[in-house]
Amino acid sequence: MNRAIHTILLVLTSGVLAGCGQSADMPSTVGLKIWNLSTFTVAAVDVPIDYTTVGSVVSDQRIEVTSKVSGYIHELQVREGDRVQRGEIIAKLDGANIEGDIRQSRAELSAANSAFADAQIDFERFKRLYERGYISEYEWRKIRLKRDVAKELLNQAQAVQETVDAQRAYIEIRSPGDGVVVARLKRAGDMAQPGEPMLILEVGRTLLFDTSVSEAHVAAIAVGSSVRVKIDVLPQVLQGMVSRIVPSGDPVSRSYQLKIALPNTKNLLPGMFGRASFVIGDSQAVLIPPQALVERGGLRGVFLVDDAGLASFRWLRTGREWPKGIEVAAGLLVGEQIVAVVAPGLREGDRITSAEHP
Repeated sequence: MNRAIHTILLVLTSGVLAGCGQSADMPSTVGLKIWNLSTFTVAAVDVPIDYTTVGSVVSDQRIEVTSKVSGYIHELQVREGDRVQRGEIIAKLDGANIEGDIRQSRAELSAANSAFADAQIDFERFKRLYERGYISEYEWRKIRLKRDVAKELLNQAQAVQETVDAQRAYIEIRSPGDGVVVARLKRAGDMAQPGEPMLILEVGRTLLFDTSVSEAHVAAIAVGSSVRVKIDVLPQVLQGMVSRIVPSGDPVSRSYQLKIALPNTKNLLPGMFGRASFVIGDSQAVLIPPQALVERGGLRGVFLVDDAGLASFRWLRTGREWPKGIEVAAGLLVGEQIVAVVAPGLREGDRITSAEHP
């Protein structure tokens, strides 16, 4: 009886072990799928090398507003950021001194007129006497000289009068053009002097982007080349053009000043901050379609397809985004195949049958 039971247990144990050995030799395909997905062959392509600088929007023309006469500033009616129109009164000087000069010049002109009138009367009277031989040549020459001197003094008085009359118009300082006040250098009560700027205006409709580039990259940038300019407060990227390169560099910063012409753009104003991106060359980079990336826990990866058509997942280190795709900094080799457009539910070990991604 015991021998029979022992024989039965041996048979059952052998069957179980045989079953286990069979499952180890044959891989399980439960849950794996076959997908018809496009693939992408990894290749290196040319991408531009960008060089980015910072700068500000400026007007193509800056004007320093100065006074043509000396005087205390009575009113300064504009501040930084104010828009002004051509001919608009932007400042007034105290005209007390000029009014005094006008009164004095008028008095001098009146005296000169009287002196010339007397000299002219004497000239006419002594001319007749000279013609009749009643006076000598010497006396007649003195009369002529007196009349000529009086005439010259009258001309000088008239010139002074015209000058001081013109100075009255200079009491009111007007804007030389349509523009924006970018700097206010004087205040009411300050002394205005000819040649000393009171205000700085940016006039004209053409706006420029003012920036500096290092001496290491200035040789790669030419006048007329296209530049992408991104102004921080504007949503769009502007396409500018290098209009001027100042040939003399700054010996301290080792940089060169550039002016970039900007297109007419709504809400673009002088003083706005931005960045300019120059293309200074090209390099090779591995780019893949954005749809090929899978994000898991903040990391990115792709599904590789081997020669047998089986998918396997690999983590990547990605770089910047380009119009042609996303740059791969590490994780892929040229010639490898990846799934170009990942489908939800794709797993490692799934089989991929597809055509090459365009």
